[in-house]
Amino acid sequence: MLGLLATAALLGSGAAIALMVIPEPEAAVVTPAPTATPAPVVAKQLGGLTPAQKRARHEAAVVMREQGYEPVRLADWKPAHDLRVLIGEADTGALRAFFFLRREFVGNDDPSSSGKLRVASVGAKGITLAYGLNTGGNQKVRFEWRDGELKPAAEVPPISLR
Repeated sequence: MLGLLATAALLGSGAAIALMVIPEPEAAVVTPAPTATPAPVVAKQLGGLTPAQKRARHEAAVVMREQGYEPVRLADWKPAHDLRVLIGEADTGALRAFFFLRREFVGNDDPSSSGKLRVASVGAKGITLAYGLNTGGNQKVRFEWRDGELKPAAEVPPISLR
């Protein structure tokens, strides 16, 4: 009797070990149907620039550096519009606006630099700059591309005031 119980215990232990070691049969694998590849994203989400737009902005900055100016604020570059602008700052702190028609440099706001200058607004029809005046406040001047030329809608304040 003891032998029979020992054999049963041995077989039971072997069966328990086998159940722990032998893998369970796998369920049938269902492969999902392939989905269409999404179209490439032209621009980053949230208003980012495409690589081509970044390259155009970089080329604009190179033009500025060749004239001795560093871009102040790259976010002023709005590639959705044909007329684009970047404000540049010289080593002396002097500021000047650099205008581009798409990728081509078309001129500055004025032959003289300014002490305080910023982009006030950029739209489809033009760009408005705000000139800080030494008398206080600022004066806004809108620039447009008309008849193949960069034209201010009003006179740029004289250098003595800016």
